Amino acid sequence: MKNKIHELKGLIIGCGSIGTRHLHNLKSLGFIHIAIYDENKQRINELSKKYDVTKFDSLDSALDEFKPCFSIICTYPSSHIKIASSCIDFNSHVFIEKPLSTNLNGVENMLKKADKKKLKVAVGYNLRFDSGLNLLKKNLKKSSNSIPLSILSQWGHNIKWWKPGTNFKNHYILQKGNGIILDDSHEYDYVRWLLDDEVESVYCQTRKSKTIQTKTESIASIILKFKKGTIATFVIDYMRPYYERKCHIIGENGDLKWEYVPKNDTRKQYGIKVNSSVTTRYSNHKKSITKKFVVELNDMYVVEIKNFINSIVNNKKPIVDGWDGIKTLKIGLAALSSSKTGKVVRV
Repeated sequence: MKNKIHELKGLIIGCGSIGTRHLHNLKSLGFIHIAIYDENKQRINELSKKYDVTKFDSLDSALDEFKPCFSIICTYPSSHIKIASSCIDFNSHVFIEKPLSTNLNGVENMLKKADKKKLKVAVGYNLRFDSGLNLLKKNLKKSSNSIPLSILSQWGHNIKWWKPGTNFKNHYILQKGNGIILDDSHEYDYVRWLLDDEVESVYCQTRKSKTIQTKTESIASIILKFKKGTIATFVIDYMRPYYERKCHIIGENGDLKWEYVPKNDTRKQYGIKVNSSVTTRYSNHKKSITKKFVVELNDMYVVEIKNFINSIVNNKKPIVDGWDGIKTLKIGLAALSSSKTGKVVRV
């Protein structure tokens, strides 16, 4: 069975940084039949030589001639649904990088078509595969009789340092229809997953940078009210000078903290180490426990893609399927709506 898995045909659509990462990981996992497509001809020429994979000049030819069992979509979010729908028409399972889309147009129709054809749709929320966050979820379940009172989740890193060697001014996040709210949907996705609860209402305020030319919000403060009562606050941005990602959960009997700190080592593109730690503290001050994981940042991407492949081979639901992804997308769209109207939006 292991050899048969590695013989599955996979197509990567969009070969920017995340598409190239998936290509690297599939080759490292031993997959033999991999093809790539990107509008940038120079990029696919270089990657096809480096990784010894087939390249295609158009999406239609890639789908029609290569006939992939699965397709990994890493293009701009506004194009995700149209491309996914085309892949499904050619009977290809699809993995879509987050966010699922920039609006709800055609999303449900695409998912229903996939379900009818018994094809898997997965969405790339890789943080759900982090060791620290999984321990946080496990610890949270231990106190399941007590619903968390509040959560503060933060992520930020200056866009100038996201991709060294490239011009940040060309990043799609700065273009109309994108922005930090949808691009960093990781935070409100993993909190929804941690709580096993759905959002009731959303309130959001945003600001736009004066120093970076942009058509989108640069920082957002989002407040979510969950159905079981938890209030979650998110502060996300592409402005703060250093990478910062953390989550603080406050309960009746104590708190939980998660911190995710990549080590600065640009020598290894896919070998960067990360400190992912969870601290549990109790209100009586008698006990405090910290568990630290030192892992490679790329590990969660590997586990994520393994989960997608296994869902195909074993006919199981991916950990983050398309219907899960649409719930997260609705939160982001509600936040955008709230930021424009200044009102609370029901989800």
